[in-house]
Amino acid sequence: MRDRALLLRRFPYGESSLVCNALSREHGRVHLLAKGAYRPTSRFYAALDLFDTLELEWNATPGRELAVLVAGGIETRRARIPRDLEAFRAGTTLLELASFGAHDGHANPELFDLLAAALAALAVGAPPAAALVEFELGFLHNLGLAPALAACASCGGTAPPLEPGPAARVAFSAGSGGRLCSACAIAARAAGRRVGTLPAQVLERADAILARRVAAQALDSDELERVRDFVARFLEVHLESRPASYRQFLSAPNRNAPR
Repeated sequence: MRDRALLLRRFPYGESSLVCNALSREHGRVHLLAKGAYRPTSRFYAALDLFDTLELEWNATPGRELAVLVAGGIETRRARIPRDLEAFRAGTTLLELASFGAHDGHANPELFDLLAAALAALAVGAPPAAALVEFELGFLHNLGLAPALAACASCGGTAPPLEPGPAARVAFSAGSGGRLCSACAIAARAAGRRVGTLPAQVLERADAILARRVAAQALDSDELERVRDFVARFLEVHLESRPASYRQFLSAPNRNAPR
């Protein structure tokens, strides 16, 4: 098999070999053994780095978890990411999140393209938070879990702010799928679901980013952090897990709490 791929994880195997978990565009997640990858004479030497888009060829044997890598080369090198600490942290977050959505042997070209685009943005100096927000929203959409941002998640009707004004807030429930109208918020609480509020402006910004009407880079740093905070907390609920790379970001108080 031969395909374009992005490494999600890699770790040593034996004295000179490498095991790689890769997201391939047409074959989904694959687990590869690169024999002798650490030897300077290896055909894979310095060619299996995180963040780069690779061209890989491997032989898979039925019943064996690890396929044997037989050829590998770099299609797109993104050397800037490891040299920038914030970009590196964002890149590892992207890889960890993509691993949640990847499945062995099941192609997901949209996820591959989302990840490649986010890494490409980091490689040209895009703000890490902007690259993360765009990927996170696209990732949720790819999984069929994108939050309702404009209409009510339950009834599909309008969900106006609870009170008018520049600091208007709307009812929101991650467990119910997103934004709620007043009646559906009451019903959700009665059913035992957690319902809070979020700034209407934050949801409007997220909706514009998801629909690609606005680039995340166009938001100021405060808006971007608020959008990312609600998206990260929504992800945590629906993944039923807090990714390791999110622990520090989500340890801070909710950035969208009423002020």
